Parts: sequence; structure tokens; C-alpha cells
Amino acid sequence: MSKLNELVTSEHLKQFDQHGYFILSSVIPVEHLTIMNNAIDRAIKKRDEKMHQMINSNNTTPEDDGLILCSTDGNKYMEQIVRAVLGENVYYTHSEIVVKRGQGKNDSSKKTAFSWHQDSGYVPYEHTPYLSCWCALTEMTSNNGTISVLPAERNPSADENHKIRWFGKARPSSETKFPSYAHRPDDSSPDLLGYFGNDPGVEVVCPAGSIVVFSSLTLHCSSPNRSDSLRSAYNVQYAPVPLMSEDQKSFRHKADPFIIQSKTDEELKKWQL
Repeated sequence: MSKLNELVTSEHLKQFDQHGYFILSSVIPVEHLTIMNNAIDRAIKKRDEKMHQMINSNNTTPEDDGLILCSTDGNKYMEQIVRAVLGENVYYTHSEIVVKRGQGKNDSSKKTAFSWHQDSGYVPYEHTPYLSCWCALTEMTSNNGTISVLPAERNPSADENHKIRWFGKARPSSETKFPSYAHRPDDSSPDLLGYFGNDPGVEVVCPAGSIVVFSSLTLHCSSPNRSDSLRSAYNVQYAPVPLMSEDQKSFRHKADPFIIQSKTDEELKKWQL
């Protein structure tokens, strides 16, 4: 096993190519978690004071708030992750903070679940797969609404429920390809559904400060928060090429250079965790 940098090893990339994801445990410093969670608490307080513009109806903060939360200089770990997986040209595309209030065993807690999907399933045309770095800002347990991922080798075969749209590389320098499935609306939520099987996947139980690194072609979901505490995660996405509109005339999301020709853009270091 060779070490590519302080965080990512060749074994991590092997896991990514085989399973579509890998997990880095407890890599975000406590002081950074404190900054982020304090900002979330302030945003929730403002929402509770009727300032609904701070967090939308899906309990998701606007992505610019997410950037502010991560304006901590001098940290290299997000750069190390995306460089190891995506290579020497990387673009920041999107970020969001997802907060699930603890509902105990209340039936309404089901509303905080998120259906099985691929992130690429929300892009209705073929594109270069991108990367999600899902950061646990609080401890993730079986009871508080963590995510589950479906290892790529357990992806469903094509059938009437799982129509394959196209195949994309797991990462730019890999020959492994993952399927992109057609998604359809979930009748019970605003979500799109991309998986209709019975495999429960791999539940991510991890300490606060851990990062789940997965492909936009990795099937994943999240469970309801049935605890009595807040559950928070920050999801930031990067791509090896800008994610364009279907007609290629505009950007679908942001396309800000993050790493270009092996050098991290100085203006974008403030976005690193």
C-alpha cells in the first residue's frame, strides 16, 4: 500500500474503483467542527425567528453559507483528497449543509430520510462523473439519519426498474466504469429514486469529522433522524471538468478552478476545510 499524500493511499483508490467510495475517519479538526456547528446553530436560531431565507424548506442551507463555514485558511486535506482522486485539474461545483432535526420516534422523522439515488441521477443528460466529499459535522449513528452507500459491485443489473442511461469512469485515471441509472420521482417525497432493490447497502457509522468520499455514480440514501439531537453534514462536490448545461453553452453549477496544473488556486484556499 503506497501513500499518495498525508490522507489518501493507493488502497483508498482501490476501494474507490471497486466500491465507488472510501471513508476517512476523524480528519476534520475539532476546532473546524466547532466553527461549522456554531454557524449552523446561529442559522437555525434565525430560522426559528422567522428568517426562513437562511435555511430553505428542505433543511438545507444555501451553498454560499457553506463556503463561509469553511473559510479556514491553512488546511490542506480537501485538496489532498480531490487531487488524489480527480488529478491535477479540479473544479469546485457545489456545496450544501444538510441539517436533520432530532424527532425521536415521532412518525414525522420519516420526512428526514432521503431516497436511494445517484447524484448524477439529478443531471438528465450524460456528463463526466464528479466527486462528493460528505463531511460528518456530528457523529453519525444508526439512529440519527446517517447515509448508506451501495458498493458498486452490488449495483443492480439492467431491468425494467433499473434502466442504464450510460457508463462513466469512476475517476479520470481509472478504467473502471459505473452505470448511470434512469431516475424517477418518488411519490412520497420531492426526491428522485434510482434504486428499487432490497440491498440495505453499507451504513456509514462514523465519528464527527469523518469524510465519505464517493462518486456521483454511487447509489446512496439517508435514514430518518430518530434521535433527540441535531444531525449535520456538509457535502462539497468537485469535478475534473466543468459541469455544463446540456447544450454546452452555460455552467450547470459553479465551475471555479480549485486545482489547476498541480497548484491550488490561492483565491480558493478559503473554501478548503
